[in-house]
Amino acid sequence: MQSVIIKPKNEVLKRYIQYFLFFKKDCDQPLKYITFPNTNLCLSIYKENSVDYKKNPESNQCLIDKGTKGFVSRLYGFHNKPFEVEIYAPLDQICILFNPSSLRAFTKDSYDSLALSDSVFQEIFGFESNHMIDSIFAVDDQTRRAEILESLLIKGLNNEISPRFEEALFLMSNSRANSTCIGTLKNKLKISEATLFRLFKTDLGQSPKTYLRTIRFRNALDDITKLKRSLTDITYSHNFFDQAHFIKDFKAFSGNTPKQLVKKLSIHQDNLAWIYNKKRL
Repeated sequence: MQSVIIKPKNEVLKRYIQYFLFFKKDCDQPLKYITFPNTNLCLSIYKENSVDYKKNPESNQCLIDKGTKGFVSRLYGFHNKPFEVEIYAPLDQICILFNPSSLRAFTKDSYDSLALSDSVFQEIFGFESNHMIDSIFAVDDQTRRAEILESLLIKGLNNEISPRFEEALFLMSNSRANSTCIGTLKNKLKISEATLFRLFKTDLGQSPKTYLRTIRFRNALDDITKLKRSLTDITYSHNFFDQAHFIKDFKAFSGNTPKQLVKKLSIHQDNLAWIYNKKRL
């Protein structure tokens, strides 16, 4: 499977979009990959594929197979466990990776309502955007696809993001995860804990506490992939209580202990951390 990451060129759009990710698979041979909870949000568009997404306490799995003509678009993100993807057919997939709060700049719909849809792209940009999707998939060059996407996204910037929500995300991302407790956060923002919770559930589909845990996991994962620090150093620098707490949290998010994950993990273009299995399922 080919995978290409392209970052937006437009300076305004860089505030909202982390990068575009393109997957292309021409054969029928099945494959599987696993990604991990992150702070970004992925809008995926598929051409002529069926998508069976199961997200519940027992499963966080996406099964992709042959489908009818047309497009399916789904929203993925803000997981609290590994995201397993199994592909059983040729694939042409376009992904837009939004920064945490940025989906709200394009739509007033809540995360939870969009997460239930299999036509998310059309609901955000209008069903007349189908012709734009057609034009994107008609182009083989991924750089050109990214340019067309940028043009569409710039036109779709219609809403203001809540200043309080942006400030909350800024405070979280610019402090050591878990050192900014919920009580401190609501006091700095001068809002109630209920209001803070409602902001996060509407825009992210998860609680502030869960989001903080995700930041801590991703920071620890970044340190582990660099292999420059001991696990003990990583444990305490990211405010885990002890190594037992670190390993337990890490297994919940990745399905592996830190040592196990280092042996399996691949990093693609310095952005995508995944376990990629080319073997037949």
